[in-house]
Amino acid sequence: MATVSPQSPAARASIKTGDLILEVDGLSVDDPNAFDYRFATKSLGGTAELAVLRDGKEIRVPVVLEAAPDTRRDELVIRSRSPFLGAKVANLSPALAEELRLESTSDGVVIVEVAAGSTAGSLGFQSGDRIVSVNNERITNTRELDRIVHAGSRLWRITIVRGGQEISVVLSG
Repeated sequence: MATVSPQSPAARASIKTGDLILEVDGLSVDDPNAFDYRFATKSLGGTAELAVLRDGKEIRVPVVLEAAPDTRRDELVIRSRSPFLGAKVANLSPALAEELRLESTSDGVVIVEVAAGSTAGSLGFQSGDRIVSVNNERITNTRELDRIVHAGSRLWRITIVRGGQEISVVLSG
């Protein structure tokens, strides 16, 4: 597993970051798509037995099948003059991370949509970009981001995560 969210069914089943999932209910898992498919075809409310390779040893663990928790997304479209103008953002939750096929994180803000022809689009922001910080302030929810961009700035220091890579840029504004 790349990451295991705290309080998730995987964490409760003792799955750890770095475990290699070999099987789901006796069916081999050759790649992430196979894993996703094996889980997507299971009914919620039951369990699945995973064969996991940990520290060179294969172990079997039952995992309860339940929907990923969804916290309040608090979606909003950034309308303030800023590099994010025209981006729709939401609070990140395990359910939203799953929907956008992102690594699950406990908090943060993610871009869910970018309006065509918007400032955010012209600067290359994309759906799935997780906004880590703006002007050296850590962003943990959409209201914080809205407050910061509403205040304006002559210089924007932005850090995002895209595809597991942290990207930092400085833009004049």
